[in-house]
Amino acid sequence: MKTPGIEIRRITDMTTNRHFCEVFFTDVRVPKGNLVGQPGGAFGQTMRQLEHERGGIDRLVSNYAQFQHAISVCDTSDPLIRQEIASLEMGYRIGRILVIREVLRQAPAGFSAATKCFCTEHQQRVDSFVFRMMGADGMIFDDMVQGLIYGPGYTIMGGTSNVMRNILGERVLGLAKG
Repeated sequence: MKTPGIEIRRITDMTTNRHFCEVFFTDVRVPKGNLVGQPGGAFGQTMRQLEHERGGIDRLVSNYAQFQHAISVCDTSDPLIRQEIASLEMGYRIGRILVIREVLRQAPAGFSAATKCFCTEHQQRVDSFVFRMMGADGMIFDDMVQGLIYGPGYTIMGGTSNVMRNILGERVLGLAKG
């Protein structure tokens, strides 16, 4: 990333982390010894790498400990809360199935977009539940809350949910671009 012509602009998110950046390539020349894959094959190589990034289990389980904590402090006598807990737990199970299909290469090419979309949106539903169950304690900025606040970033990393839906439509379902 220190090759002439590569410019990196870091982006600070709402948790003060700097995990995001913009990368600009202007007339970059790659020495033959540093070439990964075939000349002119960068897009395909990048797509293969993103398939692995998007289908990872980290998208699914990064907030499971917070979910368990919220269950331990909430009013489980409320049937609506129990129903929401059951729905979220089913989301974890569905997500596991999607991730396992990716790991075992049982999913069609491009399907990691669906896995990523489902898991990161599920993560946001869980984060919302946890904040509601924590009440005022959710305002204390500790490691757990910082992790929850960072959650929306996962729907951006590796491609937004809208980008994932476009990939599914165009590459998996064969729909027209547009």
